[in-house]
Amino acid sequence: MNEFVEKLKKVARGRTVVYIDSANLERSVRDMWVVEKDIPEPLKGFNVGDLCWSVDYARLKEFFSLIGSYQGTRFYTADFGSDNHRKFLYFLDKRLNFKLITKPLKEYSDHTADIPHRKANFDVEIGVDSASSIESYDTMILFSGDCDFEYLIKFIRGRGKIAIGFSRSGHIAKELPPALSHYFDIVDFRKEILKIAPRKAKSPGSCDPEPRS
Repeated sequence: MNEFVEKLKKVARGRTVVYIDSANLERSVRDMWVVEKDIPEPLKGFNVGDLCWSVDYARLKEFFSLIGSYQGTRFYTADFGSDNHRKFLYFLDKRLNFKLITKPLKEYSDHTADIPHRKANFDVEIGVDSASSIESYDTMILFSGDCDFEYLIKFIRGRGKIAIGFSRSGHIAKELPPALSHYFDIVDFRKEILKIAPRKAKSPGSCDPEPRS
């Protein structure tokens, strides 16, 4: 039995909503090491270095639907404009019923053409959405380690709500764990919400999410 899952079930009360800062979540998971004991049987023939963790959003939705009185998941992501990413977003929207909040990537001129600086920050959107709908939930589960959320978390808790954070050790600002009602390391939920997959040949440093039925 996963003691961290049991703790989460105890501390999450009432109506529960999940907010996902997708860039922060994907970046945290991408940097996780794969160890042999976690490799599923169909991938035993792969070298550890050829495998990586990625988020299994179907499993994530299934898992959190059993936490408290699940009210849904809000997913904040840049729209990359590619066919694969659009299919992925369609999967989240139509198959998993996630509420999608997207915007185009903003490209900055302080990097070279070969190494562009692109960003789509959703701190304001998550702050406004969670604050304006505060009467619709009792527990907010936030996937992000951004220090900018400290003020939001204190606001939510000041109104009697529970604020639970998920991130990775080394990917969360030091201000957040003390501000949160509870903090959990994603690595302790890897069997519940993640999966191991081969790294993509065309992008050896990444293990990007793809739609799964």
